[in-house]
Amino acid sequence: MLKYTTVLFIPLLFSGLVGCKDNHELYQNPPQYITDQIDPYMPLALEFVKNNERRALENGVPLLPQYMDIAQRVGIKHPERVRVLYVDELPMPKNESLKFQMEQLGLDSPYLVGMTYGYGIYIKHAAKGDKLLLSHELIHVRQAEELSLEGITREYFLQLKIFGYQESPIEIEAYNNAYKYL
Repeated sequence: MLKYTTVLFIPLLFSGLVGCKDNHELYQNPPQYITDQIDPYMPLALEFVKNNERRALENGVPLLPQYMDIAQRVGIKHPERVRVLYVDELPMPKNESLKFQMEQLGLDSPYLVGMTYGYGIYIKHAAKGDKLLLSHELIHVRQAEELSLEGITREYFLQLKIFGYQESPIEIEAYNNAYKYL
């Protein structure tokens, strides 16, 4: 089974865990050195995220009725805005610094099959029709609705920096709850 990895945004510079025993406490009060690592990349990351959302909205397809039902159960406020773009390859940034950071995180892995940018969902053709994957991605759409595109991008960066991908609360919520909406 393919491992589902979703990226709402570019998780730059966040390849390792911060050496802290209580990551939740660190997350609540991130030290300046962590925010100093995130802030310079936010404009590039937001541009990448917004461009990918726009591309998916312009070229993607609306949710099928059965997926619209999942989106409503997930709690998306505007499921009619969601578009799914089926692709051979998930988007990677043209900016070499951003691309390098994604590669360092393994986000160029052939096992990655989905990424979400706001209302735009990218899914590899090989995973088309996978309801569990789509449910996972729709949870990320709801998260973006709740926090805004800029807000969720920043939170995702921060979580990846502090917790790493597998332990980030954003990903844990999506992985642990996707099946509930099927």
